[in-house]
Amino acid sequence: MSGREGHLLTGRKSARVARNMSARAWPLTLVIASGLGLLLYVATTSLPYLIASPAGDAHLGALNDCLARQLGGATRLGWAVAPDASRAAVFAPHVVAVCGTDGSHSRLEIPGTTALTFDGERRLWAAAGGHLLRERRGALQPVGDIAPPEWLLGHAGGVIALDATGQLISVAPDGKVLGQAQVPGPGGRLSIGPGGALAAVEWGGGVLVYDARTLELVRAEAPCAVEFLWWLDAADQVLLACGGPAPQDAPGPAALRFDVRTGAREEMPTRTRTPARRLSGRALYVQGCDGFPCTASPP
Repeated sequence: MSGREGHLLTGRKSARVARNMSARAWPLTLVIASGLGLLLYVATTSLPYLIASPAGDAHLGALNDCLARQLGGATRLGWAVAPDASRAAVFAPHVVAVCGTDGSHSRLEIPGTTALTFDGERRLWAAAGGHLLRERRGALQPVGDIAPPEWLLGHAGGVIALDATGQLISVAPDGKVLGQAQVPGPGGRLSIGPGGALAAVEWGGGVLVYDARTLELVRAEAPCAVEFLWWLDAADQVLLACGGPAPQDAPGPAALRFDVRTGAREEMPTRTRTPARRLSGRALYVQGCDGFPCTASPP
């Protein structure tokens, strides 16, 4: 997943972007890979979920302490971490809190926020009140109109949104639509690889891999009954948690190392692995704990 600052502003650029984005009424449904979607996943998956202490986290503890002070007692609904872990944000029903490792912090009154993320330049994006907002000059300003979100994740040149109908859209910082694609059905889970170059959607027990900027399809395959995907340090390598086979099938692997460009695969040892997301700009895995982002063990 995701100051995810200030009052919503309008202008000629937003109007132009709105026209571009409404040409085919692309409903963006955006939730940060990290927050509520991941929490819902770990509540229903058979994979273990390890709870850490938000304030005691070695990598994100100072940011979490700052975020807690900015939010006060507000209910935490979702979070986002910058690609290099230099910034983090948490949103509540009416507030977005943002903190940086440089000591910067802000508390923004943004009602109706449903998703947060940071792009490759560490700029915060949010989905709120039917608008896609981007951080600019110390405020969150609209760059287009959106529908209620499912997933919103940053890539090297902007953000990708995945909505409830399976519509994917890639958006540049100025609101220009960079690419569009259609997942065969709803229920996909979006993630971004190292460097923000590739995006993957886990859907229907398989994996759809796209160029993150253009959304050109790179590979669509089900090397096993995919239950979860971790991006590894190599930009084209993922680890797949595989589900059990159908009764008539031969036993399958518990985990596979999978090359998303060539399709090459290697069976991996069975062991406990925590559902988590790798930051695109740093070899660090994060998961949700008590409404904040926390460091997770590598898979």
